[in-house]
Amino acid sequence: MNNRSTILVMGNGPSLKHIDFNKLKDIDTFGINSAYRAYYRMNWWPTYHGCFDYRVTESHKEEFKKLTLGNNSIKRFFYLQKVSDSERLTKITLNRSSGNFSQGPIWQNSEADFDKFNDGGNSGVNACRVSVCMGYKKIILAGVDCNYQEIIDGASLKKTGTSDFLQMEKTPEVNPNYWFDDYQQKGDIFNVPRTNVFQRPGWETLSRQAKNEGIEIINCSKGTKLTCFPIKDIEEVI
Repeated sequence: MNNRSTILVMGNGPSLKHIDFNKLKDIDTFGINSAYRAYYRMNWWPTYHGCFDYRVTESHKEEFKKLTLGNNSIKRFFYLQKVSDSERLTKITLNRSSGNFSQGPIWQNSEADFDKFNDGGNSGVNACRVSVCMGYKKIILAGVDCNYQEIIDGASLKKTGTSDFLQMEKTPEVNPNYWFDDYQQKGDIFNVPRTNVFQRPGWETLSRQAKNEGIEIINCSKGTKLTCFPIKDIEEVI
C-alpha cells in the first residue's frame, strides 16, 4: 500500500505541454501509453507508467519491454501483457462485464483486484482507478483535455471483422490530439478515440463514483472540455 496520498495522473492532451516537469519531483506521477517517447528525450520519468488499451499495448509491446527492463526510475509498470519478467511489471487483466452502462464498473480499491480489473473505458480513467487501488486518496489530472479530433492527418481507418482501428501511414507534422507532435508515429496502431462513447462517459462515471468513495479529483488541464471535476490551476495544487 502506498504511503503517499496524492498522485498526478497525466493524460496526453495538448495542455500537458504547459506543465513544468521540473516541478513534479515532490509528487508521485502516472504516465500512460506512448508518452514514453517524450520521457526519453526529456530524461524525465514518472513514478508509474501504464497502458490499458489492448491495441496500443500490442503495437508498443517491444518498447514496453525495453522500458520495464531499462535503466529508468519508473517504480512500477501496469500493462495488459506480461511483456517481460521485470519485477516492476504488474499485469492487469481487464474485466469488461462488471457493472452496467448507466452506472459504470463496480468500484475497486485493492491491488488484489488487478487480476480482474473493472475497465473504466479509457487508459486515463484506468490509471486513476489503479491509483486508487494503490492507496491514493487525491488525484490531480493534467493533460486530460477530452477534445479529440477523431481521425487526424496521416491516420488511415482500417477494419477487421466487426471492429475498426487507425494506423499511422506517416508521422504527422502536427498532431492536434497530443502534447508532442510525434506522439503517434508511422506504423502505430490505435483505436479511434470515440470521445462521446469511451472518453467523456468514462471520466464522468469516475467523477461520480469517486465522490461517493471519498476520493478527491481535481482537473488542472488548461482548456479542458470536461466539466465533471473541479478545475484549478496546477500551481495552486502542487
